[in-house]
Amino acid sequence: MAKQGSKRVSEVFGLSGTQGTFDFIDVYVDRDIPLFIDPAVLANVDSEWTQECASAVQTFFQTVLDLIIAEDHQQAKALLSHLGEDNSTRLGYSASSRGSGIGDGLAEKFYEELSTSKALESGLITDLEDTALFIEGVREDRISDVVTNIIRRQLINYTHATAKYYGITLTKSLSVPSCWNSHARKWDEPEHADLPFAGGAPLLLVPKSIVRRKLFSDPGEYYRYYVLPFYQRDEIERQSSLVHFLKKSGQPHVYKKDVEAKYREMYKGNDSADNTVEPGVEKRINLDATDRNPDLLQKFKEDKRKHPPAALSHDDIAEATRTAEPDFQSLLDAVHSLAPGQSAADAYEKAIEALLTALLYPSLTDPVRQAKIHEGRKRIDITYYNMARDGFFKWLSANYPAGKIMVECKNYSRPLANPEYDQIAGRFSPSRGKYGLLVYRSYSDKDQVLASLKDTANDQRGFITALDDDDLSNLVTEMIEKGSATGLSGLLAQRFNALIN
Repeated sequence: MAKQGSKRVSEVFGLSGTQGTFDFIDVYVDRDIPLFIDPAVLANVDSEWTQECASAVQTFFQTVLDLIIAEDHQQAKALLSHLGEDNSTRLGYSASSRGSGIGDGLAEKFYEELSTSKALESGLITDLEDTALFIEGVREDRISDVVTNIIRRQLINYTHATAKYYGITLTKSLSVPSCWNSHARKWDEPEHADLPFAGGAPLLLVPKSIVRRKLFSDPGEYYRYYVLPFYQRDEIERQSSLVHFLKKSGQPHVYKKDVEAKYREMYKGNDSADNTVEPGVEKRINLDATDRNPDLLQKFKEDKRKHPPAALSHDDIAEATRTAEPDFQSLLDAVHSLAPGQSAADAYEKAIEALLTALLYPSLTDPVRQAKIHEGRKRIDITYYNMARDGFFKWLSANYPAGKIMVECKNYSRPLANPEYDQIAGRFSPSRGKYGLLVYRSYSDKDQVLASLKDTANDQRGFITALDDDDLSNLVTEMIEKGSATGLSGLLAQRFNALIN
């Protein structure tokens, strides 16, 4: 429950919109929200910004590993010592926004566990999130704080762009800690940056596409479904006293609860009377099993790669942030309420962006209005990154250039004509993508519009889906009734099929 008087970013800075229409997490400015930046997500989201973040995390961790392997103890610890507390994102478990970084004591333990692990010697520990499987005290909140430190420069850049996009006031020249330099593989000197200032501290905004409620590499999952079965097999191979023979088949069997009790007793702390609740015991067991059989970690990571981390749904974010789910009907009504014509063109574009950002999330993220291309000579009304893991946009990206989705908004009180089709087609390229949405009012012959767009596709100038007021209503109905507006049998997929068949 939020403290009385707690305010969100949107309230402090007077933003119009809701969590569903914002690209960033609308955190409280004076306390943490239980969401976390997961490095596995950064590595699996294909956008320029996330790949830059993933590269920063990977170069930092690889540099630390290289120093440990080279037994350069002093320099490895020096790099880790920069991973201090950071409350700038307001993400975490704290009742107040005080951060939970590694700090000196845990940095030492972090180093000791890494430097003595056989899994590291075998080359299986390659990613930062692997450490959460083995090191006591390292869980999602600490990993998130570590990542925040490493990608601080990228978060500053995102915050600048987001503040400009939504009209968030920046305070000039605030002091920020050191930023990781991936190219030089060192920490730069502390610097100053223009940032939002609220709740008595600077604020870094975080895109909702990269946060999760727990780590994708979950130590409990590794323990339960990989480590304990390994010990069960080991007990059978050694024909230990834990082995029972099943009555019907006569096959040897070890109960998971028995092997768990054995190893919990073996690895409980010296001062622990109850090994069932001691927080570090599972990680010590994980480490022992992985040291004995490094293939366990390899199998775990291979299985994870087959199922990349899914984005949080609107429901998940609403529950974690204690905000309302998007009101799709109200967002649609805001579009329909605008009078067609040039005077409302900007308001129409903003209303369309708010609707589509909520409606097409998490498939499409990171909206940018009036994106410049061709050295600023041309602009695109709205662009999105295609980060779909399923549905129409996933299929689209697997079969056509669709890394970015372009949207042109036409608040015309006249029918569309060839210049409108040519305009959006002229924004396409193999690198940006060759698919876009043309959103317009209901003043055109829909059959004629669809025929013109099919001609554009047949001429190999790209694929355009036109959406008028009624089509937007149908997409909202799909979302309300089916829980998604991006299904493989929905309106967007049907319109695309009409272009290619």
